[in-house]
Amino acid sequence: ILTAAGIEGFRIHDLRHTFASRVKRGGADLYTVQRLLGHSSPMMTQRYAHLQPDDLRAAVEKIGG
Repeated sequence: ILTAAGIEGFRIHDLRHTFASRVKRGGADLYTVQRLLGHSSPMMTQRYAHLQPDDLRAAVEKIGG
């Protein structure tokens, strides 16, 4: 299917990274993402739930008023 669609370099496992990042950006805390993915270690979850520069800025703005 991927070949027919002209998509290269994609692995089905990439969907886990996308899911984790979107759940995190949707407001879920890291522990929730960890549980959803079934990880035993928060370090592994951090690899999946990639933060974007906007995520960091939004966190600071929440306390800045």
